[in-house]
Amino acid sequence: MEKLVKQIIGYFHEFRFRSWPRNWGLKLLSFILAIFLWYFVVGEDKVDLNLFVPIEIVNLPRDLVISNQFKKELEVTISGPRGLVRGLGKQTISRPVDLSKAKPGKVVIRNEANAIPLSRGITVQRIQPANITLQLERLVTKELPIKTKTKGKLPAGLELVSMTLEPTTINASGPENILSATESISTQPIDLGEIKNSTEVPATLDLPPELTDLIGEMDVLVHVTVREKKVEMALPQVLVEVDHDGERSVYRLKPATVQVRAEVPYFLLQKTTGPVFLVDARINARGLPPGRHDLPVTVTATEGVRITDVSPKTIHMTIGAANPVKKRRPGAPAHEKSTPAP
Repeated sequence: MEKLVKQIIGYFHEFRFRSWPRNWGLKLLSFILAIFLWYFVVGEDKVDLNLFVPIEIVNLPRDLVISNQFKKELEVTISGPRGLVRGLGKQTISRPVDLSKAKPGKVVIRNEANAIPLSRGITVQRIQPANITLQLERLVTKELPIKTKTKGKLPAGLELVSMTLEPTTINASGPENILSATESISTQPIDLGEIKNSTEVPATLDLPPELTDLIGEMDVLVHVTVREKKVEMALPQVLVEVDHDGERSVYRLKPATVQVRAEVPYFLLQKTTGPVFLVDARINARGLPPGRHDLPVTVTATEGVRITDVSPKTIHMTIGAANPVKKRRPGAPAHEKSTPAP
C-alpha cells in the first residue's frame, strides 16, 4: 500500500513539472463540444413525426415525358431527438428521383430510407407509398386543328353564314401515345340562341384531362356571321300595269297577270300586309299604234326583295283605235274616258 501511494505521488510530481501540450485550449473546446453533441443526440428525448416529402424528378431526358399520374409526395414517418426533429421545419427536404438513364417504358422507383437526405441522428421508420411507377413516353409536338361546337338554334329569321376561329390551330407538346390518338380539339358548345347579330364570342376549349395537363386553360375567339333569312315565295296573281299615252284608246292584255317568284327578307315579310304589294309588274306601251304587240314585262320590287323569276315574260297587248270625241247635246251628261277591256 505504501508503495502504491509513493508511485502515485511520483506520477503527480512528474506531471507537475511536465510542460502543457500545444493548442491544449482547442482540444479542450473540442472535448466539451463532443460531450454537448453526445448529450444532444443521445441524451435528449426522442420523438416521432409524420412528414410529407415532395418527389423531385431530376435529369429527365429532353425527349422523354412522364405520361401517367403518380403520387407527387411521400408520407414519411421519422424518429429522432426532439431538437433535430424540430429543426426539420427550417429545411427543404425532397425525395430526388434521377432519370438520367431512363428509356421509354415503365419505370418502378423504390422508396428506401436512404433515398431521403436527413440529418444524422434521424431515422426513417416508414415510407408510403413504398414504390412509384412512372410511364415514360417520347415527347412529340403536334399541330391540332380547332373545331367549333354549337348548341341550340338561332332566333327566328336568322341564318348562320359562317363561324371562324382565331386561332384555327394549336401546337401541343406531350406524350406520343396521347397526341397520336388526338386528331382535333373542339370548343365548349356555343349557344346559338344567344346570337342576335354578327358578333365575336370568346370560347373555352373542351379538353379531356390528359390534354388539359398539356395545353392548360385556353380561350379562342369565334367570329360568328349571321344574316336575315330570305323567304322564297311565289306570287301568282300580280296585276300588270300599263304605261301608255293614247287617249280614249281601248286595249286588251293577255294574260292580265303574271306569276312572280321572289326572295323576301324574313322581317320585311312579317311587317307587310300582303306580299303582292312588295312587287310591281308593268309594260311600256307609250307611242304604240293600234294593233297587236308583244311587250316584255318589267318587275320591280321593294328594297331587299330579289326577283328570281317572272312568268310569262311577255304580254300580248291588243290596242284598238281611239274612239272619236262626240259632241255633247245641251244638258246631256259627259261620257267617261274609255277604259281597257278586261
